[in-house]
Amino acid sequence: MLQLLEPRTDVPAKEDWSTRLAFADVLISTRHSVETIIVTGTFVATFFLPGSPGNTAARIVLGVLMVMSLGGFLPNRHLRRAVRLGVFDEPWRRVAAAVAEKREDDPRDRLLADGLVLVGSLGDLPDRVAERQEVFVLGPDGDGLVLLRAAGSTSMYVAAPVDESGHRAAERVERVLGRPADERELEDGVDMMRVLRHLFWGLPVLMVVVAGVLLALSVSPPAPAGLIAVAVLVPQLFFLPTAIELFLHNDVNARAVNGSDEWTPVPVRLFAWQRGHHVAGIAELPGGPALVRFPRPNSDLVANIAGTGVMWVAGTYRGRLAVGLPGAGALMTAVVRPVAASDPMASWRRIGQVDFSALPR
Repeated sequence: MLQLLEPRTDVPAKEDWSTRLAFADVLISTRHSVETIIVTGTFVATFFLPGSPGNTAARIVLGVLMVMSLGGFLPNRHLRRAVRLGVFDEPWRRVAAAVAEKREDDPRDRLLADGLVLVGSLGDLPDRVAERQEVFVLGPDGDGLVLLRAAGSTSMYVAAPVDESGHRAAERVERVLGRPADERELEDGVDMMRVLRHLFWGLPVLMVVVAGVLLALSVSPPAPAGLIAVAVLVPQLFFLPTAIELFLHNDVNARAVNGSDEWTPVPVRLFAWQRGHHVAGIAELPGGPALVRFPRPNSDLVANIAGTGVMWVAGTYRGRLAVGLPGAGALMTAVVRPVAASDPMASWRRIGQVDFSALPR
């Protein structure tokens, strides 16, 4: 069976490094909270400030930003509540599980685990459970909800035990490694990125236009709310190079996968992560040891490399490696460089750098 990342079951979940790595996406950052307060307060203030073109434009822009900022508190709210309730003080439990056959009148996912029927919107977790016939469980919390994780992923899903019977377990899936391009999960992931890739650079360009127009309207006559809105938008403009890079990486990954005949496991030893440095390591490539850096690292893929010591290459294109995981839809680009002791980032790459400090040293 394919070796995958698994959470530790011998320590409290909050001490498991892969669970702490997931907290980087689950917890609300101080910056986001402060930005939400500023945007909401300034939006309200526009109704009391003297009328002007800049103030009117600021009200529209700030209204959109406020909805987006407040919307950022909705995802993962159940996980943040679990943190507050101390659910992560207990260790993960490995439980034998199967996927229940889907009901035509109910699109929710169901797992049959430990004599229980667990119901929820579980993303791609059932695919991995169907293959490995196990799931990792945490909880229940005060409301009876449990958290679920599958091998190979740091993502956590909320499910509710229900009193139902008569469910049949779906057949176990036996995974055979073949052409990466033939995997449904990877094909779906590539197709989705192909559809969304124009948003990567389209949204930052739109931000530049909106900030420019808003600044022009807010300078004369002076509109303080408009200037504050521009100040909130300015940090987003620095992500334009990142958006362009993601656009290019997605094209490289798609071409690499389409030209590949097989998955290739490559041993990798990651460096201890340092802020301001790339996620990087030494890979034992066919031509000898080389440094591989991940300019835009995917948390799940990096966690699997750290946990198993293996990087799965889905293909190569123009010297760049498309790195993924059999049975998963995510891809990231690896760039090969001569062996070095560290790999510092360019200054512009450090803006909004993802925190990988939880990786084992």
